[in-house]
Amino acid sequence: MEEVRDHTMKLKIYLITMAIAVLGAVAACFVDLRISFGILLSASFSLLNMVLLSISMKAATSGAQLNYSVLILVNIVRFVILAAVIYIAIRNPQTFNIVGVAIGFTLFLFALMADAGSRKGGGTV
Repeated sequence: MEEVRDHTMKLKIYLITMAIAVLGAVAACFVDLRISFGILLSASFSLLNMVLLSISMKAATSGAQLNYSVLILVNIVRFVILAAVIYIAIRNPQTFNIVGVAIGFTLFLFALMADAGSRKGGGTV
């Protein structure tokens, strides 16, 4: 039962993040379309990054035998994904704005804080 609740909570946070990303991208369209593309690019890869983080944290906190090389590899892949998105934005300034990329990376944190604030006692961590 706890696992189902944990899964639905993660799904809710992911959906909130994508909703904020789409709304932010639509709002940024009126300023600059490149900002919108940057927000959408980085928000999608940020979600992939958080999924990989949650998989590695679940593996690290389980009582099973840990394979540290796999955990290290997952963390390296996470950072390579983030670096690749920044590299793409820097190499293609005519398509992606680096400010939009930075905004997209932080959207997950905003969704996480909004979810924590909506719960009872959400102000405490």
